[in-house]
Amino acid sequence: MRLLIADDFGLGRKHDSAILSLIEAGRLDGTSVMVNHAIAPADIARLQAARVSGTKVGLHLNLTQALPGMSAAWPLSTLLRPLLGSDLLEAIQDSLVRQTDEFASLFGHLPDYYDGHQHCHCFPAIVPLVARLPAGSQTWIRIPLPSSWAGRWRNLQAGGVKGVLIMALAARARAVFRRAGWQVNSDFSGFLRLDDPASVRHWLPRLLSAAGPGCLVMLHPGDAGDEVQCDGHAPQSRSCETQILLQGAVD
Repeated sequence: MRLLIADDFGLGRKHDSAILSLIEAGRLDGTSVMVNHAIAPADIARLQAARVSGTKVGLHLNLTQALPGMSAAWPLSTLLRPLLGSDLLEAIQDSLVRQTDEFASLFGHLPDYYDGHQHCHCFPAIVPLVARLPAGSQTWIRIPLPSSWAGRWRNLQAGGVKGVLIMALAARARAVFRRAGWQVNSDFSGFLRLDDPASVRHWLPRLLSAAGPGCLVMLHPGDAGDEVQCDGHAPQSRSCETQILLQGAVD
């Protein structure tokens, strides 16, 4: 079964509304939550109700985006270093644990799966910390690595050369997670140039069409009018993804 999963629930209230509308319209199979203190209780309740009907609700581990009530963020360039000092590693571990605890407090259960904002869960120094997070019997971790060379090439065309680094990090992370006993997805798609809405409009329908059974497709729907946006993501790209999904390009 193909899984269409939206990242970044919790980033902003208009983004959350867009994601919930897609879930309730049957256009998404799940979303991963950036836990923070600004998420509307009514939206948490809607997501809890959707989970009862089968929606996957994961934890979007976040170490780079400052959000209300959560711990300080770090520069991406720092987190990508293969070796980090003990004080920084301890601070990162504390943040990951706090996010997991906050998720459980908000939703009443552990995440159905873990993934990471900007794929931070696959960074070399952070992988061992993620591998120690609590898991239920069915909890899994997202690995951003297409299973076939054709899929990797298609995603590199859609997302650009940064995908080479992400896939290399993902291959190493997958081995570590599997050795630690974690379940991981078997296939992946969803690399896009999120700073270029025209490229998103061109490539997203093609990635969706090519995604076969067992493929997890990463998506970033939202609302261009939300006051909270991510660096490197054009606001219009989020609205573009929302419209493509609502229009039924996934059928």
